[in-house]
Amino acid sequence: MSSSRAFAHQLVDLLFDHVEGIESRPVVEWRSSDELREMVRIDDALADPVDLARLVARYSIQLHHPSYMGHQVCPPLMDAASADFLISVLNNSTAVWEMSPIGTVIEKEVVRWLADRAGYPATAEGTAVSGGSAANLTGLLAARARFDSTRTPVVITSIDAHYSIARAAAIMGIPAADVLKVATDEQHRMDVDALEETLAAVEARDDAAVMAIVATSGSTATGAFDRLDEIALLRDRYRTWLHVDAAHGASVLLSEPLSHLVRGLERADSFSWDPHKMLFMPLSLGTIFVRDGVWLRRAFEADAPYLFHTSAGAARASENIGEMTIQCSKRADAIKLWLMLKSRGTAPLVEAMERVTELTRYLFECVRDSDDFEPVHEPQLNIFCFRRRGFDDEATANLRERLVRSGRAWITTTVLRGERVLRVTMMNPRTGRGDVDGLLEALRSD
Repeated sequence: MSSSRAFAHQLVDLLFDHVEGIESRPVVEWRSSDELREMVRIDDALADPVDLARLVARYSIQLHHPSYMGHQVCPPLMDAASADFLISVLNNSTAVWEMSPIGTVIEKEVVRWLADRAGYPATAEGTAVSGGSAANLTGLLAARARFDSTRTPVVITSIDAHYSIARAAAIMGIPAADVLKVATDEQHRMDVDALEETLAAVEARDDAAVMAIVATSGSTATGAFDRLDEIALLRDRYRTWLHVDAAHGASVLLSEPLSHLVRGLERADSFSWDPHKMLFMPLSLGTIFVRDGVWLRRAFEADAPYLFHTSAGAARASENIGEMTIQCSKRADAIKLWLMLKSRGTAPLVEAMERVTELTRYLFECVRDSDDFEPVHEPQLNIFCFRRRGFDDEATANLRERLVRSGRAWITTTVLRGERVLRVTMMNPRTGRGDVDGLLEALRSD
């Protein structure tokens, strides 16, 4: 135990020193997979655990670096990251109340607090899950639990929807041909007119019925927010289910100047929300909410007397989160958000979110006013796509690859309407305007 205590103390110092000195490092110290495999190969030789931790830290992508502007993975707040150690040492599973009495209650409290922010009623239920993919699958399973037609179930979403929607449908036995993807408008939001045409076309068939519409709040490619109020009206007219993939965007509910982006979210039948994105929690902490919780419970009805001891009384049975989730081994991840909310409040979360949004706007204005770059869209939150003038798809991909390997900055690319473009997700509140200027200069000097 004493050696483990010493390692833990050294590890904490190592990690805090690493983050505090992050700007002295490249965003990534690039090595090939084969080179890394040789470094980590398991053999009979034992090594100092601190040296091993230092190796992992050195060759990881440095999310805390202000020039990291890549995927939708945040540099977590350090208090929340420290809470991961608490969760791991106690190792309680929140699927069954008696195996995690306080952890289960904390998860329910966090879920209720988040549901209240969205304007969901007391009948709503939800759970923490691993992330948006699991949340979207869960929302669609709840939709199927309510689906009472004998016709073929159809899911309607947009062409910019996250791939997890089609994957969830496939897991549920719904083929790709029955996942209908409607066009998006000039702002990359679901085209409401195209949605209505698709709904009417399915209603006219005698072999199929719409199981769910899936809208998006904060799309992966461009950060676009679908017009939920208008989509909810179509949900009502065609008597179906509305799930909103708000894994990235739901966090704007906490920000007064940004909350309008998800107006109408309270009308959804279910929605996903990832605190490990815009609330700056460590991976992983996603959540799913179902407006009428009975459909969430029906989606996961199971006979498991070895876990759910209903004879102990109805009140205790209702505390078993495992009765409404696919997970049985269920880490108590909600503790880290609860700890932040109880000890720091929402201010650090909101300030970080508004900060990265402002920086994304600054990048957009720099690109818009330049002679050598051009914007592909106007950002609504913290995701922005643009192109280098005169660069084709291959040149754009190569430009990004050289940038990343140089360690000067980290961005991604995506394909929008058949064209490869540069993509920035501003996730680090430590990023400043100078870092944004440095990114553009690096792209110019390549």
